[in-house]
Amino acid sequence: MRNFLLALVLGSAGLLPTRADAVDIQLLAFNDFHSGFPTSFAMTPSGPVPAGGAEYLAAHLDRLQRDNPDGTLRLSAGDNISSSTMNATALHDEPGIQALNLMRLDASSVGNHEFDEGLAEFRRMENGGCHPIEGCALPGFKGAGFPYLGANIVDTTTGKPAMTPYIVKQVKGVKVGIIGVSYKNTLNEAPGPTAPLEGRDEAEAVNTYAAELKAKGVRTIVVLIHQGGGQTGGGLPNRCDNLAGPIKDIVQRFDPEVDAVISGHTHNAYNCVINGIPVTQTSGHTRELTKIVLTVDRATGNPTASKAENLTVTHDIKPDGQIAALRRRTDEQGQKLLDRPVGLLARDLTAQRNAAGESTIGHALADARLFATSAPENGGAQIAIQPPYGGGIGGDLIVNPTGNEMANLVTHGKALRVQPFANMLVTMTLTGAQLERLLEQQWCGQGTARVLGISQGLTYTYDNAKPACDRIDPATVKLNGTVVDPAAKYRLSANSFIATGGDGFSVLTEGTDRVEKVRDIEAFESYIRAKSPLQAPALGRVTRVN
Repeated sequence: MRNFLLALVLGSAGLLPTRADAVDIQLLAFNDFHSGFPTSFAMTPSGPVPAGGAEYLAAHLDRLQRDNPDGTLRLSAGDNISSSTMNATALHDEPGIQALNLMRLDASSVGNHEFDEGLAEFRRMENGGCHPIEGCALPGFKGAGFPYLGANIVDTTTGKPAMTPYIVKQVKGVKVGIIGVSYKNTLNEAPGPTAPLEGRDEAEAVNTYAAELKAKGVRTIVVLIHQGGGQTGGGLPNRCDNLAGPIKDIVQRFDPEVDAVISGHTHNAYNCVINGIPVTQTSGHTRELTKIVLTVDRATGNPTASKAENLTVTHDIKPDGQIAALRRRTDEQGQKLLDRPVGLLARDLTAQRNAAGESTIGHALADARLFATSAPENGGAQIAIQPPYGGGIGGDLIVNPTGNEMANLVTHGKALRVQPFANMLVTMTLTGAQLERLLEQQWCGQGTARVLGISQGLTYTYDNAKPACDRIDPATVKLNGTVVDPAAKYRLSANSFIATGGDGFSVLTEGTDRVEKVRDIEAFESYIRAKSPLQAPALGRVTRVN
């Protein structure tokens, strides 16, 4: 690896390679693409400007590559899909992958949102094929035309990498190693099922494969990491003021042979240098792209200098025609799916809470989950729970004229706004004592109370004046009017995020005999169809005293 201080000394002595002995390798990169069709705004020193959009990102990539046609790599630091527009979500992100293919992406690290719909759906994004329920949004969907890299993602059944750890690209006669990693808890926090995969320490994985690359004679090494930090530079993308967050410690532990780090995940733009290594991130959603130029000594294969900058994806350029056409098709096709009728709503379902913390939308979603998972083949649930607004509910369901003839019509789009996170429902066995602990964890260890929506038949009382971990009298916890037996076993259904301990509900990790067969949106829509017009559930399942 280059040593910039040594390079400065050698340069002043006239001992550095001449320009003919050096080559410029241009890295054009972005992070958190999120099927990035929408345009937005980006922060610049002169204020916010219109920016972003996949067709404009593609045009800027082409413009920059014209400066170095044969010496450019196009890279992504993960979260290429999911958490995107409703149209892209309805089409299962196939258009987002296709847009990246049209951009000629060379490689990407895997991000946490790649696993939002589970490992099987990620593999479909990677390798192609039609959605198992709704078919292909794009005819003959072939998946990613670029490698997804995950050096720290391991198959626990074999102990071997579950994904390609790195690739080597020949650029102007120089071997460039590209290692991809995601943050180590990516799979623990994924809403969809990812077993038997597991994330490992990021720096250890990078160093392992950096050593392997060095043994193969690769001296220029780039890391794509879906983990980041934040700086206090007012959101300006080329500042590095008081950088904090996991990325700092991780990069400080990297093998010094690493020459550039393109990071992501935190959506906080920065342009930093850590231990002599340029480390960048954009604010995501196509607002900026990163340009890093590594000047490499041809004889040694080592970079001797680097320059990094984050560039705004402005709109003062002709957008890419193919991707603009793809956006139009996505909007048209996606809107047709979003307008698909599901059923009727009798009354509003809202996240507005009563004094006990109950909401009609929370209880209705819990009822829908019980409805969908109570059959033995789907898990045999007796109880279902729904995290509160922000932790599992994306919005309200309102009886309100929206241009169609029936003000109380629930469309797929409206249902998807309420359940946008693509969680699987996990049905598990808990003892009555564990169920009581689960209810205590609505306050115990929480910064703010997280009162769950609960399915019909479950009732309890809590005393708000008591300590946070001792608010519920177990004698008040009842199922269908019978006090829950601490030693008895009960089948409970929860979304996959909290089923793995998310939002502080750690007791759910103790659940046994787990079954995952139904997705949250499928449960909700099947319930609406079966109960149409859907009534708002009565509150009073939870009683608060004091």
